[in-house]
Amino acid sequence: MKMNKCAIIIPALNPTDRLVDYVNRLIEKGISQVIVVNDGSKSELLYIFKQLGKIDGCTVLSHNENQGKGRALKTAFTYTLQHFNNLIGAVTADADGQHSIDDVCEVARALEENPKKFILGVRDFTHSDVPARSLIGNRITSTIFRFLYGYNLKDTQTGLRGFSMDNLSWMVKLKGERYEFEINMLIHAKKKNLEINEVPIQTLYFENNTGSHYHPIADSLRVFWKLITGLLYYSISTICSGIIDIVFFVFLLSFLFVSFPLKSRIFLATLIARIISSVFNFYMNRGLVFRGSNTVTQSLIKYYLLCFGLIFASFTLVIIANIFLNGNLIFSKICIDTFLGIVSYKLQLQWVFKKKKMVGESL
Repeated sequence: MKMNKCAIIIPALNPTDRLVDYVNRLIEKGISQVIVVNDGSKSELLYIFKQLGKIDGCTVLSHNENQGKGRALKTAFTYTLQHFNNLIGAVTADADGQHSIDDVCEVARALEENPKKFILGVRDFTHSDVPARSLIGNRITSTIFRFLYGYNLKDTQTGLRGFSMDNLSWMVKLKGERYEFEINMLIHAKKKNLEINEVPIQTLYFENNTGSHYHPIADSLRVFWKLITGLLYYSISTICSGIIDIVFFVFLLSFLFVSFPLKSRIFLATLIARIISSVFNFYMNRGLVFRGSNTVTQSLIKYYLLCFGLIFASFTLVIIANIFLNGNLIFSKICIDTFLGIVSYKLQLQWVFKKKKMVGESL
């Protein structure tokens, strides 16, 4: 019986003859549509794509020159949206055979059963035969992703993924032409508060993963850069709140409370400025940034417990820096509150606006 609800998308650069057999086996397993993107492969390998084009149920799209995995995926996503809008969604798989037929079908089934969720086929990196560059790269990106975005994902670099048609419609607009596109998908899934489900898959490597086109230095830098720049979305609220806080702090300290003793001036200016900036910060973070699932009351209680704790910490540290270390008052305030802003971000992510449903549960 045909599995008519998902398309399988395979970006390919200089594949081997095994890809033809791989696609035939997918069709035999009940996959109704396979889309292969020739991303500028060598001319002597074009016969492989001609063979693929003759397979019933396989569509071959081509780039005249190599444009990167991200662009190849977006080419296939666009084609899927235009020609197969009757499908639930699409599953992406690599062309080097690292994803077994059974695992591709399992991810497709998971997507059909949970079309609103973001499906990741995750590998087990505890095996001794995992290439070092794959292990190290994945551990680093997973750790950074968990720290910055709060999603505890076991495999951020997996190419076996399942998405609904609704998700394809926004993913075609994402930036990223190469491997950084895949991490950008996850960053925007977090922004949209999508639930990500992880499906365990086999960990397959052939000839120590020499068939991979991932460049350890150049592509890793692109991925890490995307991880860092993606955080700017989450930082806007904190930066704006910090500016509001500093402006009111300086105004209150220098004008309104100028006749008060130094400690009282610092305390009152810190308290009032933080209360004013916190109103803006709370509603921006709850509504746009973290989109927590707690009620407003629950979030407010947690947020202001955190807020007053940070006010006390800011006041105490500024006093220490100014009086005991003889530091400039305004400069000390900026440095201290920058550090406390990072602490606040993590606590809001992990506690104040934490989602009730955890990410990373296996299907």
